[in-house]
Amino acid sequence: MISASAVGYFFFAGLRSFGVLFLDRQYGLAAAAVTGPAVLVGLGALAGVLSGGRIADHLIRRGRLSARMTVPAVAYLTTAVFFVPALLTTSTATALPFFLVAAASLAAANPPLDAARLDVVHFRLWGRAESIRTFLRMGAEAAAPVTFGFLADLLGSGGAGGAQGLQYAFLIMLAPLMANAIILLHGRRSYPRDVATATASERPRVR
Repeated sequence: MISASAVGYFFFAGLRSFGVLFLDRQYGLAAAAVTGPAVLVGLGALAGVLSGGRIADHLIRRGRLSARMTVPAVAYLTTAVFFVPALLTTSTATALPFFLVAAASLAAANPPLDAARLDVVHFRLWGRAESIRTFLRMGAEAAAPVTFGFLADLLGSGGAGGAQGLQYAFLIMLAPLMANAIILLHGRRSYPRDVATATASERPRVR
């Protein structure tokens, strides 16, 4: 779960670093015109953050005990599915709805993942677990701009071709998100048992 969260932050950091540049080169928008779509995509991400945890909690109340694993998995799959047409089209009007859904889905994965991590870790180990998570997140966010930039330069060319390089870089980096989804869907089978084990370990022992 910690690694899955780090991969999500990695992609988001790459999107944050090169998203505006991609909008400029792919759709031929002027610098001032890029601001509007970028703000809308940011609002979509904010909506995803606020809704991801709520959706998972609602499903748990309805008896879906593995919802905190299922919701992020579906969110990562949705991100990949909606990013592809957004990256391939050259129409801003066509791409914007896809970008909105993709950004919201990417952000929606984080709150339930963080909650699930706390569910399966003994409360006395939360500090240690958070240290590892923060370390991986910071490393992923630091590596993302370098990795995305390297791939864009490697796969594209200068000038007008820069959009193609960024396009390929984003498409390639969707693969780890899909791998995240598969891993989380597989892990949801053992999640209720892991939660029960962590809960039992926190109960005081009767002597």
